[in-house]
Amino acid sequence: MKRIAAACIALGLAGTQAFAQPATPPRSAASITDFRVNDPALMDARTALLRRAESELARGDAAAANESFDRAAMMLHAPDTEMGLVRTYLQAGQYRRALAFCAHTAGTHRESPSAGALYAWLLGAGGQGAFAERVLNETLERSPQDPVSLEVRRAFATPRPMAAGALLQTPHRLAPQAVMAPGQDAIPETARIVSSGVLIRDGTLALVPNAAVRSAPSGMLWVRNGLGQTTRARVDENSKVLEAFGVTLLRLDAALEPPPSLAVAPREPFAGSPGFAVEYAESSSAAPAWPWLSQGFFGALPSNGLRRLGIELADGPHGGPVLDAQGRLAGIALPGVEREAVMLPASRWQDLPGIATPTSAPDAASPAAPARPSGTLPADQAYESALRLALQVIALR
Repeated sequence: MKRIAAACIALGLAGTQAFAQPATPPRSAASITDFRVNDPALMDARTALLRRAESELARGDAAAANESFDRAAMMLHAPDTEMGLVRTYLQAGQYRRALAFCAHTAGTHRESPSAGALYAWLLGAGGQGAFAERVLNETLERSPQDPVSLEVRRAFATPRPMAAGALLQTPHRLAPQAVMAPGQDAIPETARIVSSGVLIRDGTLALVPNAAVRSAPSGMLWVRNGLGQTTRARVDENSKVLEAFGVTLLRLDAALEPPPSLAVAPREPFAGSPGFAVEYAESSSAAPAWPWLSQGFFGALPSNGLRRLGIELADGPHGGPVLDAQGRLAGIALPGVEREAVMLPASRWQDLPGIATPTSAPDAASPAAPARPSGTLPADQAYESALRLALQVIALR
């Protein structure tokens, strides 16, 4: 009997030791379901294609990168390829396509927590904060020690998240690649993001807060959109008339592509009507980023040229575009008194000489403005437009 008891104790201890062993990391779906992962030559060719695609994306050739990622995807069904495609769609300005495909990637490749982190980031940037938190929480429940997801959690705890460090690594990179306009020198390392701005007219002009220009005593300024496209900018000769309202007019050395069928609101939004505000985080560097969209309701009508924005924004220099419920440009967000944002309505600048902007509404049959029975633009469509409309303003210290 003693020998039986001893044997039972030994078996129990062995079982405890076995149970205490660290869990085996989940195998990728590809290694389980796709025999091609065991073909070294094919995997080497795939790796070369992925490197080529990343290089094409870094120099701003989204079409070529898309083709290279597609070819790699035909070699193996894997999350790194799909995250590359998500970023390629974004760098082409196709947020809605990127968001839908990232939902597939995060849901299908649960063994890759960085795919879930990327999906959460895109949701948060596009104004779906509650859903973004849910996706991130579920990702961390499955992979509680994942460094990318933990970094996203820390970023989400800040007023305006900014990707840095591990979040800028591929394949999950949570920011666009910076692409300078042809013939322009790279931005100096001592430059920094000082505010947001608004691209206006045909993509040759931008409006920025006066404080952004004062942040550049050297006079050296650049602007960059959410696709990473970057150009040098200079104070325009027509700027004086607007400076009293707190904004400066910049002329871009190279035009940036404006959103398709962008319209300026024909009238100021009614107080209490819904709208969107889009802006970037300040940064001590000039790193590219995707903007963040906030939804809310417009405040009181103006009495002195400015109106209370009403849409809640994190403290900062502001300067980003404000859109009405139909996605039309309604104004620019500016700092107000007592840390409350105000809006300079577009009506204050759209008819000025050299700045006049088209006021016709988008064609309801066009892809950029599909028919909406409710008359309210979905947040994802507003964000897609804002990728080209909202600008990072960069100043040399």
